[in-house]
Amino acid sequence: RQILEATPLLESFGNAKTVRNDNSSRFGKFVEIFLEDGLICGAITSQYLLEKSRVVFQAKSERNYHIFYEMLAGLPSQQRQRYCLQGAETYYYLNQGGNCEIPGKDDAEDFRRLLNTMEVLNFSVDEQNSIFRILSSVLHLGNVYFEKYEADCQEVAMVVSATEILTVAELLQVSPEGLQKAITFKVTETQREKIFTPLTVESAVDARDAIAKTLYSLLFSWLTDRINRLVYPRQEALSIAILDIYGFEDLNFNSFEQLCINYANEYLQFFFNRIVFQEEQEEYLREQIEWKEIPFSDNQPCIDLISQKPYGILRILDDQSCFPQATDHTFLQKCHYHHGTNPLYTKPKMPLPEFTIKHYAGKVTYQVHKFLDKNYDQVRQDVLDLFLSSRTKVVANLFFGHAQVLARQRSLMRRSSTRTRRYKAPTVAARFQQSLLELVERMERCNPFFVRCIKPNNKKEPGLFEADVVSTQLRYSGILETIRIRKEGFPIRIPFLVFIDRCLGAAGWALPSQRGETTELVGVLGAAFGLGSRARPCSQLFLKEQLYQALESKRARAHHLAALTLQRYARTFFIKRRFRSLRRKIVLLQSRARGYLARQRYRRMRRTLIKFRSLVHIYVNRRRYLKVRWGLAHPRGSRGSAATLLHVQWEVVDVTHLEIPAELMGLLEAAAGERVPHRHRSQPLVPPPTAPDPQLTLPLDINDYPMAKYVRGHFQLVGGMAQDPSLQSPACSLPGVRGRTWLSLWQILRFMGDPGLGGPQETLFGNYIVQKGLSVPGLRDELLAQAANQVWRNTNVNNEERGWLLLATCLSAFPPSAAFDKYLLKFVSDYAFAGYKPVCQRKLMHAMARSQLGTAAARTFPPSLLEWTANRQQASMALDLHCFNGDHFSCPIHSWSTGEDLAGDVLKHRGLSEGWRGWSVAMKAGAQWAELAGHDYVLDLVSDLE
Repeated sequence: RQILEATPLLESFGNAKTVRNDNSSRFGKFVEIFLEDGLICGAITSQYLLEKSRVVFQAKSERNYHIFYEMLAGLPSQQRQRYCLQGAETYYYLNQGGNCEIPGKDDAEDFRRLLNTMEVLNFSVDEQNSIFRILSSVLHLGNVYFEKYEADCQEVAMVVSATEILTVAELLQVSPEGLQKAITFKVTETQREKIFTPLTVESAVDARDAIAKTLYSLLFSWLTDRINRLVYPRQEALSIAILDIYGFEDLNFNSFEQLCINYANEYLQFFFNRIVFQEEQEEYLREQIEWKEIPFSDNQPCIDLISQKPYGILRILDDQSCFPQATDHTFLQKCHYHHGTNPLYTKPKMPLPEFTIKHYAGKVTYQVHKFLDKNYDQVRQDVLDLFLSSRTKVVANLFFGHAQVLARQRSLMRRSSTRTRRYKAPTVAARFQQSLLELVERMERCNPFFVRCIKPNNKKEPGLFEADVVSTQLRYSGILETIRIRKEGFPIRIPFLVFIDRCLGAAGWALPSQRGETTELVGVLGAAFGLGSRARPCSQLFLKEQLYQALESKRARAHHLAALTLQRYARTFFIKRRFRSLRRKIVLLQSRARGYLARQRYRRMRRTLIKFRSLVHIYVNRRRYLKVRWGLAHPRGSRGSAATLLHVQWEVVDVTHLEIPAELMGLLEAAAGERVPHRHRSQPLVPPPTAPDPQLTLPLDINDYPMAKYVRGHFQLVGGMAQDPSLQSPACSLPGVRGRTWLSLWQILRFMGDPGLGGPQETLFGNYIVQKGLSVPGLRDELLAQAANQVWRNTNVNNEERGWLLLATCLSAFPPSAAFDKYLLKFVSDYAFAGYKPVCQRKLMHAMARSQLGTAAARTFPPSLLEWTANRQQASMALDLHCFNGDHFSCPIHSWSTGEDLAGDVLKHRGLSEGWRGWSVAMKAGAQWAELAGHDYVLDLVSDLE
């Protein structure tokens, strides 16, 4: 269990999100699992080339190592305060890639799992706190900023704020002054004194990043050694080793790490070629089989280009790292000088700091920025002394172990040297090459198996298979080459005895007694299957795929016939025995089943009758109760109050006998046979996310305007105001509009209750009612009041929905008066049907806002088909707008949008924050242009065209 639990710990500290993989391993891992008597008895984990630069820099859409985000998401608030931690987006080392979250990954849950892993691996509470202190100090160290100032005619760096320095020093238990000197001064030791040289801002940033990378890499190495000490095998045993190493990388910015990673892949590909291709041919020669050597792609020249002495790229880099005056530019010039004619090496056409190498998997361009710094990667002695004095035990031990390693390297260097010379620390490239050679030597002592991971696409999307991406990976990984060699050779190898037992005996052939007879039989089989003669192998049988499949088919046929014979006799015996038993039981089962079913049928019918009788009683009693309640609440001839009036139980009557004006009847009859115009131009779309309009808010005093209050002051209460077409007076007291009022009331009742209206007729009828309100301003409040009256507590769902549709359409064309608008808004907010509440609220508040501006609030034309469609579906509207430079926008609009509003929205979206007033839009219908004034409504232009 401890070996398994070590995996998520190393993944948290060594894996990160890249542009191609959300959980990419940024270090090479070699796990050797030891077995004793078939059981796991220990393991050793080796790690190679941790990508330390990721601690201080991440490309766009990438993240730092998982542990930082998991710690910030999972630590309790008390510990976060102890370590002075905030959100991930506040740290420079974490926010460079942009988004700090990975879809589908719960960092807090992963951190809880990490804590459980540490408990299983026997990490003490002090060790866990020390780990979190080091990680927190790395984050705070990244937020140390510098500014430049001149001192002694020299530009030097100065820390902007000492707060982060104090926090890091407190977490690591070191001297704040020593830490600040370590990142702002360079120490040169002489025989008599130490010389402190101030650093520039760029050098100070490099010194800060170097300390952060050193802290994290030493912590990662300490974790690996800590796990190895816990699960180290107690004695020598057989082992199975698993190498999980980084794949070939070609990123937008390829640096020193990518060169080392791709060099390792080149070397492992060379090892793969030697194991698979060469040993394949050697086996044919060893078995004395006629074989024509097949050429395969050899990547040894690319390996020599990178690492061969004395002028390999990594060798040149090591040499340049030894010269104090060397720079990345001098390293690049030496590479161009020594390898400019190499076909695998390409110089840039422009004088850029980069070079290109043709790897087995394709060309990769490397940027040489900070190649020397990353290759040198040594801890300065003053930094080492600073952290050796830390009062935190884990931090001091980290740097103490590192100091011991450096001391051993110096002693080995002095012993191996024949004459005294200055010690030169091994570079990262040299250490990596040595580790890679040791790794390959260990693999050569084993029997290797290769597992190739193929990515279906480069977009990190599930269910997407890109054939060109997969075929490229198969070709460059050597799999297609292996398949070709296997196909041209003999892919099936079977020892003689296994072949005799498996194929010949099962197929019914006579078994040979000697090997000579076996080889003769093989020749006979080849001739029988039309494959000609084959060579006589020495120790095993080599077969072509076609012959092997023929033998397997004959063997499977023989097994099938034998199985059928056994099954036939076994089934006969079991069926006879089962028949005798079933015949005795069926009679008993049938009699009991009939009795059981009869009883169940009786109980079911009894329950059904009781339930039906109960429902009838409930219905009769309910009707009686409602009748008595109606009689008590509304005695005949009583006037009643407005509050009682609004609780009437409506009864919907037949309204088809109501009269319709002759002009409207003619239009309805004409519309019955026509198709709806412009329907193909209105398309339902998925609405984009839009920010709510902060100007559309309900008035603070909206609760002071209940509809019952307006009813008591303005409604004329006549006979209970039922939905009866025989009413003889309007709902509101409006002088001079009595005749039009009754005509409008009948039209509203006919619109809501006529089941024959639908499609174009419904739209035409509704626009006719709206046109009456547009023509007679004094009739508008009456229309809105009558529509509100008809939908109040309406028990007919279809009538109520059509009434709310009419109310929304009226609010699209004209607003209520100032004395009625808030009452209507309160009524809509409290009693709107289904999804009509937000529709009517927005239209009413837009109309009220337009009225407050002092402009003409009413529309010129009734609503367009687009508005009718949007009102029916309770949806928003948008129009396609084209600019004269070719830009195209889909602009959201509403019924009260003016030409200046729509043009201003587009201009603001295109970056014109000022000077957008005075613009408008125009509509092109065929070859004609329809102009629109800035204060006119956009949808009036559409309605006019319709």
